[in-house]
Amino acid sequence: MAVSSVTPTQEKGDVESAIEDEKDYVRQDRPRKESTTDEEDVEKDNISESSKDASHIYSATFFTDNRGNLKFVTLVCARPFTMFFGILTLCLLFTGILVHVIIKEGNPFVAPSGDYDISDVRSTAIDSLRLAFDAVVEKRDEVEESSSEDSTDVVVSEASVGVRPQEEMMDQTWWIFESETEDGVFETRESIQVMKDAFDLYTGHEDYESYCQREYTDTNETWSNVTTTTSKCMTPLTPLSMYYASEWDDVTVQIVIDELEKDYPTNVLRYNFLGLCVEFDVACSSAMEDEDLEWATALHNNITRISDAWDGKGKLIANHKQATEFAAYMSELNTKRGLMDFGFDKNFNITNQKSKFSRGIVFWGGPLGNREVANYTEEREEEDEKKLKKYIVDSFLQDMNELSSENYNQDLNSYFFMGSLILEVLFDIVQTDALLALFSAAFVCIYIRISLGSWFLAAVGLLEIVLSIPVSWFIYSVCFQIKYFSFLNVLALFIVAAIGADDIFIFMDAYKQSATPGAEDAYILESLESRMSWVYRRTGTAMAITSATTCLAFLSTLATPLNDVRAFGIFASLVVFIDYVLVMTLFCTAVVIYHSKFETKACCKCKSITAGFCKTIEPSPTVMALENFKSNSDDGKSDKITKFFGETVTDLILNPKARLLIAFITTTWIITVSIFATKLKPTENAEQFLDENHPLQKSFSILGDEFNTAENDEGLDIFFAWGLGDVDRKGVNRLIDPEFFGNPTFLETFSCNEECQQLMVEACDDLRSNALYRPFIKQTDGRGTVKCFIEEFGAFSAIGSIPSRDVVARGAWKDTNWQVSAENFDSVMKNFLKERSAFSDQNEKMLTYYSRELGWDGAKLRYAAISVQSSVLDPYSSRPEPIVRQQYDAMVEISKDFNAKMEKTCGSKTIMTDLGEKFTFMNNQLIYVRSSVTTSFIGLGIAFFVILFSTRLLHLGILATLSIASVLISVMGIMVMINWELGQMEAILISVVAGFSVDYVVHLAHSYEQAKGTTDMRIKQAFSEMGISVMNGMVTSAGASIPLFFCQLQFFKKFGTFLCIIIVFSWLFANFAFMSVLAQLKIPVKKERKCLKI
Repeated sequence: MAVSSVTPTQEKGDVESAIEDEKDYVRQDRPRKESTTDEEDVEKDNISESSKDASHIYSATFFTDNRGNLKFVTLVCARPFTMFFGILTLCLLFTGILVHVIIKEGNPFVAPSGDYDISDVRSTAIDSLRLAFDAVVEKRDEVEESSSEDSTDVVVSEASVGVRPQEEMMDQTWWIFESETEDGVFETRESIQVMKDAFDLYTGHEDYESYCQREYTDTNETWSNVTTTTSKCMTPLTPLSMYYASEWDDVTVQIVIDELEKDYPTNVLRYNFLGLCVEFDVACSSAMEDEDLEWATALHNNITRISDAWDGKGKLIANHKQATEFAAYMSELNTKRGLMDFGFDKNFNITNQKSKFSRGIVFWGGPLGNREVANYTEEREEEDEKKLKKYIVDSFLQDMNELSSENYNQDLNSYFFMGSLILEVLFDIVQTDALLALFSAAFVCIYIRISLGSWFLAAVGLLEIVLSIPVSWFIYSVCFQIKYFSFLNVLALFIVAAIGADDIFIFMDAYKQSATPGAEDAYILESLESRMSWVYRRTGTAMAITSATTCLAFLSTLATPLNDVRAFGIFASLVVFIDYVLVMTLFCTAVVIYHSKFETKACCKCKSITAGFCKTIEPSPTVMALENFKSNSDDGKSDKITKFFGETVTDLILNPKARLLIAFITTTWIITVSIFATKLKPTENAEQFLDENHPLQKSFSILGDEFNTAENDEGLDIFFAWGLGDVDRKGVNRLIDPEFFGNPTFLETFSCNEECQQLMVEACDDLRSNALYRPFIKQTDGRGTVKCFIEEFGAFSAIGSIPSRDVVARGAWKDTNWQVSAENFDSVMKNFLKERSAFSDQNEKMLTYYSRELGWDGAKLRYAAISVQSSVLDPYSSRPEPIVRQQYDAMVEISKDFNAKMEKTCGSKTIMTDLGEKFTFMNNQLIYVRSSVTTSFIGLGIAFFVILFSTRLLHLGILATLSIASVLISVMGIMVMINWELGQMEAILISVVAGFSVDYVVHLAHSYEQAKGTTDMRIKQAFSEMGISVMNGMVTSAGASIPLFFCQLQFFKKFGTFLCIIIVFSWLFANFAFMSVLAQLKIPVKKERKCLKI
């Protein structure tokens, strides 16, 4: 029966018209009573008998009606538009609520820091100090605010102290140079000049002095009591300043070289023994003879005269190789190494006077303008940064790009980066990679359209895939109240694109196959309800099994203590589940609408806008399918790909010789990749953010791998703190509250008494001078780089004010009675904190310079700390676990020594930690390796039990699990083949292999189990039913991953490669290895199902 049209005179609304359409669906899908031949009547009787049989098999239950049709499907067929828009409206409602919550609460992503195992000793240490620092700062602010309200005095904050023009460092321009020859960057005058051209771009510009960072010199004229201030632009930090010195005395240089060359390395060791005493009047001893001191003093004076002329303002010196040799000898002197170590690579020394790499920095300062700024606010600083960026872009960027181009010099590669420019570069990279991701989405959409043959279904399919993300996010954040949402969760979009497309193909292929049922299933064409119920049962069970396995495999990530990975596992499993629900609801209703409105060309004529939708197809596709069945005709529309799998591939699998060949190839491959997989090892290199050939990544890699930590480099601060207990973790659940790490513990037993003060000073001396610590603590002027507030406190106590830096360092005050009693300590500390540190280059107050070391809460010292800088680690990069482990173990031994000496006296154990999370990340790297193995085995176990439970066939469970395990081994072996190491990214991806690779083998296993007859018949039916669906899913997922190969961001590039490898090998093992073993073993399926199907 056709749907009655709405005339202009009828006063019905759009909704009423749609409802009338829906009411006719059931009626129009019933076979009409028309005059028929006797043969057709017999066929109808047969179908009627089948229907009766179906009614008998599917007796009425809570889920089914008395015709065996699913009640939900019946409702969908009766009210498809209502159901479709109802489900869509519900999804959009959830999305709207989610958006409202995000707008209200702000950025939903958690900060990338703080993701570590909170039960680990390193995590406990870092949070003990970090939270204690936050607590004392908060308490101190309260005390200062209370004091300012009670006092009429004007409180002058640190920020209000005047900042002179261009005094503060605002930005830096880095240049990195790489030689293409074995001779190094300083071998030829041409390559030296090319490097100098990069710095002359700036220093030779007319406006350079208006933007450079300036260093100020204050000179006191004692006769007039007037202070004269002069300033000049900071000289770029580069060894080129030596090669272009304004004066070069080659005679004096040769004298120095000759002195150090005599009996090498005797004189080098001789100067290193005497250098600190000669240059800084420290570490002097009676063992030093006058003759040796005179020799060292003369050598020091000559070196000083030479280096004083290194300003980069002269011409290239005539004998540049002499300068290189001089630099090699300076690199051997502990107190002179700082002159050279920044610009020469780690392999440069006396025996190898060739540096393959060099680097340099140009400094830019603020505030801009020619006047002092009383309060250099963030707004003013941002304004100055914009001005500097405009100056750089307008004046230099074109020339900088030309100098760094590949063809500029055949012997030298040049790279540059700058803070104000790097964000723009990264934004361009993200924008380009986002376009590639959109291309992947477009590929999925187009391929779904080609496979389904309908833009309507393709659009709804893509819509349900997209909607699964916000709906899952709503359940994750609003319902479950999980607030930990990391950037790793973004991968769920690619996961659901692959799995969602696979589910769509499974559903639609079952729908298409329902049009040509076998004789025993002919009853399904009685009506649309019976047909869709058959499709629903067949696909719902298969997809439920794969979705459950995938969800549980992702949930296996809960075995790791890292919240990033745990949150990703929870979110990904939710996305997979919601995608399954939407396929079985939203997409199911779309298929019903497609059946009645779009499946044939009868929809070329549409109703009026008030009617709302295209004309209903008459007769319906189900009726036409029934007529084709009765006439034993498929109208020549059989699917060639379905035939290919049902015949060609089946014949291949059933051919013993072909199985033998498949077995040989599979065995050879598994053995090969297993050997490679055993060679997979944790990474020994820093994690790369961009493609290794990108100039920015090249710069970072060279800086991280080719240079030792120089005196001018910033090392990682490592703290030794007293007065703190382990952080209290009570109530910590970072998935629910990402910002709560626990509460700090302050020890009431801590006492900074006189004996404790003395031991702290001795600890500082030990850290600076102990030769055993030299490989681990950055050396400055031949001594360890240590921040020790107790030394300035002692000098202040002894002298009554803060003396010069040299006076504090020489330590004459130590011979006085400088220690302060515990009773008077806090009152003396209050006065001490009003002073400015002698060691601060920015003339900072004590609490600013020693912000982390002084646990002052405004009234009392709650904890005290000493910090050192690492000789290897820095705050900006992550080093491989073995390197960090070596540094960590050394610091642990130092803290043990402090405990033995100081715990009883100070009333506190030593807490050793860094605040840059390098030690916790070191532990994370081990966790990634362990958890990748753990979660992989858990995933395999989950897959086995789900398949066993769903099929109730032990051999299917074992063989399917072996197929998934083969994919895992293949992935690990290929990682070694393509020179990947097991880093953070790779470990996370390995942990979800089982979740990705389970779909195809489970679909085939389930279809095989559901089939009837012999093993050969089951294999043929499994391929006929699932072959095309599995192939479409593979093509969609693999095709969508290919654009990611070209991403510059390594995370997405590796994820795309990883996804493609998993998908392709999952498909190969499932279709050929798994099915071949089933064909070979021919294990009979002896099982009768007694339970009712729903």
